[in-house]
Amino acid sequence: MYPVLLRIGSFPIYTYGFLMLLAWAAGVSLFLYQGRKNGLEEVLLGFSFWVILSGVMGARAFYVLGNLYWFLRHPEKILFVWQGGLTLHGGLLFAVIGALCYTHRHHLSFWRIANIAAPSIALGISIGRIGCFFNGCCYGKPWKLGLIFPVSSPAGKAFPHQPIIPTQLISSADLLAIFFVLILLRRQDSLGGQLFPFFFLFYSAHRFGIEFLRGDHLPIFLHLTTAQFASIFLAILALIMLWGKEKLSKRAAIWTGSR
Repeated sequence: MYPVLLRIGSFPIYTYGFLMLLAWAAGVSLFLYQGRKNGLEEVLLGFSFWVILSGVMGARAFYVLGNLYWFLRHPEKILFVWQGGLTLHGGLLFAVIGALCYTHRHHLSFWRIANIAAPSIALGISIGRIGCFFNGCCYGKPWKLGLIFPVSSPAGKAFPHQPIIPTQLISSADLLAIFFVLILLRRQDSLGGQLFPFFFLFYSAHRFGIEFLRGDHLPIFLHLTTAQFASIFLAILALIMLWGKEKLSKRAAIWTGSR
């Protein structure tokens, strides 16, 4: 609703960009705090930098590809990420790839670090969605009890002077709930070190459902949006992770027992 937070002279500070920085700062701080408790703080600092960089590149690349015709006419806008335009599925995919490359290169346990990171990712996305709300992107469908966005915002341009569902705030609340659930499960050690795949499952379920309320994505096949198909892919990937990790654990137990 308020895309510009403040101006320093003629230079605008965008609310979206500020909240994205806040989201990354909160997520990384929690990540490093948990890493310190596990004796990995120094390792995780470099890890955080490369994973965030990979995630931002992937999130922006997917957004640009999804709006390629517009960006071909405005190529100078491709790098203007502080004005909005990040696709979470692309960010998550590239972040995982970046994490796999970093842990392999530095001989680290991907699973150990990913499980530490899972709640931090949920917290970061929750804060970031508030930025989407102020920017007026990632908006919902018309609803008589919804909110009216300024006509200058993406939501206001799509549905001028119409109340719409504040899907950004719903997403923020859902991810905050996922964050607390993951923290609780980690404290109870209920998932046997499989927190990261379960985060993928939780997020995929949330994103698949919220897409039915979104007004900025059109169905492409079987009445489902691109994001819903991406959510199905992420859920399958999470199940493969769980299956593979459980299989490896069983083999390790058998091998240890045979000794």
